[in-house]
Amino acid sequence: MKVVVLKYFLLCLLIMGILTAGTVQAESPYETSAGTEMTTIGSSAILFALGYWADLDSPNNRPLIPEEIATLDPVQINKFDRPTTRNWSPGAAHLSDIFMYSAMIAPLSLSLTENGSKEPLTVTLMHAETLLLNGGATYLFKNLFRRTRPFVYNTNPQIPDSLRMSRTARRSFPSGHTSTAFASMVFMATVYGQMNPDSDSTKWVWAGCLTTASVTGYLRYAAGYHYPTDILAGAALGAFAGWLVPQMHEIDEDHPASGSDKQEMMFGFTLNF
Repeated sequence: MKVVVLKYFLLCLLIMGILTAGTVQAESPYETSAGTEMTTIGSSAILFALGYWADLDSPNNRPLIPEEIATLDPVQINKFDRPTTRNWSPGAAHLSDIFMYSAMIAPLSLSLTENGSKEPLTVTLMHAETLLLNGGATYLFKNLFRRTRPFVYNTNPQIPDSLRMSRTARRSFPSGHTSTAFASMVFMATVYGQMNPDSDSTKWVWAGCLTTASVTGYLRYAAGYHYPTDILAGAALGAFAGWLVPQMHEIDEDHPASGSDKQEMMFGFTLNF
């Protein structure tokens, strides 16, 4: 919990610093406003708060004990997810970390493009908000579902008992690595396409981004940390966040939406959780 709160706090500081640094360039396809940004941050805060409440308000909010682990049977898992209980690869887990963090950093390269260099603070702001929204939603769902990870069912003696009996062992759904990778990669491809509408390279950016995010998800499966349904849910959640935040900031010259309309859209989406 402390790590999650720290990450949220640092992202909030980053966003507040960007908000006080200046406004978006007139040529930008995106616009920022205090109302939209604070609504986005507030929505993220609500998701984190609900996740924290879900983490506390449950009699099952504890790690599994050896007696409980001994009674687990892979037959209890649906046939689609069941094969994952035989997977275990620390190497794949480590590689998935590399892919996820690379995906998080990659959108910074947008500032190296001709149009992106005109609005680096705006791009960074939107990416930070994307990570906040995705992180809050992922945190909430993990604490609501408390799904036992596949490696807990695995009898491989190389899996440490301390890992089986950790709190993270009951936070399988959805895959946080996958949701984070897809949030960052869909964000990057969406913003690149909007900034470079006539570029032939957009399709290749999309292909590279989706491949990077998909490989991250596969590695979590190969590592034995997540079921396919965890990964699919994480991909959908992250992709939605990666699309939503740029959409909230996009300038619609034909049908301009007021700041209050955008805030209502975001706040309504949050409450529907």
